[in-house]
Amino acid sequence: MAGETTTAASADPPYEGAEGLFLVPFTLTYSTTQNELNDVMQAGYLPAGVTVYGVIYSPTDMDTNVSPALVQKVTIGSTDVATALTGAQTGAKTFVGITPITLTAKTLATVTSTTAAATAAAGTLYLAFLCQK
Repeated sequence: MAGETTTAASADPPYEGAEGLFLVPFTLTYSTTQNELNDVMQAGYLPAGVTVYGVIYSPTDMDTNVSPALVQKVTIGSTDVATALTGAQTGAKTFVGITPITLTAKTLATVTSTTAAATAAAGTLYLAFLCQK
């Protein structure tokens, strides 16, 4: 069934970041049924008091047939920061620089399938946010 939401493993940020630039990483495990239209995977929470500058999107191949192709987007809070991500079709990795977002409270990051996989495959998405405190 399309449109399910998979909740984050924890409501707490993975750690409080040090001064300067650092990464906040998440590992998301997908089953074949989590690559359908409007499926939302909650990655986890980004810490308060940081500015986010970019997203590293590193999926495995989760679509064994490229037409129609699996397309995803990354959202921080209610702001879409990286859209039209097609790497899960082939396992291609991407860095997306974003308009900086300053977080005053811990904020949920999510990944949404905006186009369903033609032939879904289980896989893993390694997601990391480039932050500065």
